[in-house]
Amino acid sequence: MAKKILIVDDASLIRNITQRAVEEAGFEAVVASNGQEGLQALEKNEIDFIFSDINMPIMSGMEMIEELRNIPQYKYTPIVMLTTETKKELQAQAKELGVKAWLVKPFNKDKFLLVLQKLLG
Repeated sequence: MAKKILIVDDASLIRNITQRAVEEAGFEAVVASNGQEGLQALEKNEIDFIFSDINMPIMSGMEMIEELRNIPQYKYTPIVMLTTETKKELQAQAKELGVKAWLVKPFNKDKFLLVLQKLLG
């Protein structure tokens, strides 16, 4: 059974590109357009890995991560931020929440897949 990757981003282009890359690598993709939808996706799916943007309407990526870390099943799920943000303070905050890597958009597909493979082991 393929591992499920949650992709949370308000930009449909990014969701489509990352979904295609994840599926071509043999994983199952679940997509959401904001943090609230991301949390709802966690209720309906057993997610193995999460890519999330930070700046989104309704609920940001950071807010979503804070909430999902309180769900025992997702306390240690690997999360990678996929964002245009480069602020060190945000990166430090994300690291405190257990975010494993930070990829800046636009991103390199090979690097994206390498991070995914490495963190899923």
